Amino acid sequence: MLKLICLAVLACGAYAIVCPPNICDTMDCAAMDSCNGLVKKNGGFCGCCDSCITQLVEGDACSTFLLLGVPSTESCGDGLYCDQHTHRCHPIVKRDLGPCAQRLAEVNAQLDASQHMLLGLEKPHCDTNGNYLGMQFSGSQAYCVTEDGTMINGYMVNRWETGDSMTCQCARDQYKYMQSGLIGKMFNCAPNGNYASVGCTGSVCYCIDQSGNQVGVSTIPIGQQDALNC
Repeated sequence: MLKLICLAVLACGAYAIVCPPNICDTMDCAAMDSCNGLVKKNGGFCGCCDSCITQLVEGDACSTFLLLGVPSTESCGDGLYCDQHTHRCHPIVKRDLGPCAQRLAEVNAQLDASQHMLLGLEKPHCDTNGNYLGMQFSGSQAYCVTEDGTMINGYMVNRWETGDSMTCQCARDQYKYMQSGLIGKMFNCAPNGNYASVGCTGSVCYCIDQSGNQVGVSTIPIGQQDALNC
């Protein structure tokens, strides 16, 4: 309780600090020649003098709580921030833009420069990580791509036929499997790159969902797969 009272008193005192006119005329500022840190211009009390800011390194203890009117004398160095939970300096993690996000930024810049839609210029469709979504558009066509935007041959439909159901998941999984050099796994993809309703392994077939996983336990010989009611 005593600590809380002391903090409250300090906080009230900080809020009461007012810099009167011409206060800087009475200040005797110390030289910053011996500052072993960052010299902050007018960073001292009431902005009258320069201040010396100690640059903390990763892992150093720091504080996110500053009393109003009291100049800070230390801060986390370049590329670091003071974590409010651990009260330690941690690196600032910067997420690189994915290939789709980079392309989208380029397209938006072109559109801003021209101030009108450019013929044949399509905005890419990106996921939350900045990678390409499976379905992309080109003119009147919709086609499948990998996460980095590589076109997957054999999967293209009319743009108006896609709706919201074209994910190209089967086309992507098939492409990735073929790139691995493995053989033996069969993929039954629809023309739009989605998984078809029937999948087969070896000599048996079964119903599958949109992720390619088997639905239920029923199977049927591969020669009778048309008899499946999926």
